Amino acid sequence: MNKPTRGQWRGYGLLCLLLTGVLLAIIVLPRHRQATTAADHSPLLAAMERYGDSMESATAAEREQWRAEHYPHRPTERHFDSSWHNDNHRDTYTRKSNPSQPVDINNADTAALQQLYGIGPAFALRIVKYRELLGGYTRKEQLLEVYGMDAERYNGFADHITLDPTKVRKIDINNATVAQLKRHPYLDYYQARAIVDYIKQGHNIHDINDLLKVNLIDPATATKIQGYIQFN
Repeated sequence: MNKPTRGQWRGYGLLCLLLTGVLLAIIVLPRHRQATTAADHSPLLAAMERYGDSMESATAAEREQWRAEHYPHRPTERHFDSSWHNDNHRDTYTRKSNPSQPVDINNADTAALQQLYGIGPAFALRIVKYRELLGGYTRKEQLLEVYGMDAERYNGFADHITLDPTKVRKIDINNATVAQLKRHPYLDYYQARAIVDYIKQGHNIHDINDLLKVNLIDPATATKIQGYIQFN
């Protein structure tokens, strides 16, 4: 029996590569098709197909998913992403006494906030950063929205804090842009756009009752945001 020539060996090698490629295609392509199909039927895309670009009729859950995917830098449910509460910023539950004088949470820096019961460097930083996002605190209870803040810790210092309402930054809602409104933690893009569109239609907003006439603004949102709005 004659030994295969060099050309025949080369042909055998090419045939093996071809067979390997076919096998990989058989294994990989169905998985890729399955993943693509699942993505094509995500709740987000279904909502976009149903409502178009505006999604103004989408449910709150669908708008929240859109916001999470398109604005990952925006505050989450507790208004802070994971970079604000990683292992390097863990607070110890310091059981120190509260200061004799109340701490103004709209003026205090991180050092002053650390005088409060249970507040260490990490919580002090979160309180200041959330204050910046909000434009100041209108109610003491808003500290419960800070990531990681629980009722026990809050109750430990609640009677020893105060706030200066004159430090709250207010939005001139009848002249605000979508970009200005959506930066506030209490409003998403679609709510901000609904407000601007309502005003462009010739409606001025003079009070909370007018605000409730805007599509997508529910009573809970109106109540939270009214302290940050300048009506005229």
